Amino acid sequence: MRIFLSGLIFLAFSTPVQACPEGSETLVSCTFGGGSKALTTCLHGKQATYAFGAPGRQPELSMKRHVRDVGLTPWPGIGGSIWEEVIFSNGDARYIVYYSVSKDPGALTPMEGGVIVESNGSELAHLRCDAGTVDSGYPLPLFDAKVAAGQEYSLETGEWE
Repeated sequence: MRIFLSGLIFLAFSTPVQACPEGSETLVSCTFGGGSKALTTCLHGKQATYAFGAPGRQPELSMKRHVRDVGLTPWPGIGGSIWEEVIFSNGDARYIVYYSVSKDPGALTPMEGGVIVESNGSELAHLRCDAGTVDSGYPLPLFDAKVAAGQEYSLETGEWE
């Protein structure tokens, strides 16, 4: 079922914006402001990357982290949508990248995404992806990469150990 949903979501809703490097897998990517900015998060082996900025230019912000140092909130299996969050930390700032796929076949916007920027627990910005540009799908390959790196997700605490 998990593989079927992944393929269905990918085929139905993926719109590549800014490709991840060869040999990498897309986590969540999209554009903002009518395409004036792009966000690309990728997984390459044990490394996860985050790049944000104007397409075709050097990123305004880029991060490269070992999968153990990247947060992941997996979909809990309930609710009206399938969603996941990837969290990159940079000093006191957290960049919470997310996507959400509505399970309602009549949804006007079946797939959404964005990034929330927080510092010291306060939301600084919430950028929502341009409609139709989200490239992602359940399940994110980061879950398996974290398990392969020796981490285990606790349903009881909602934390990676």
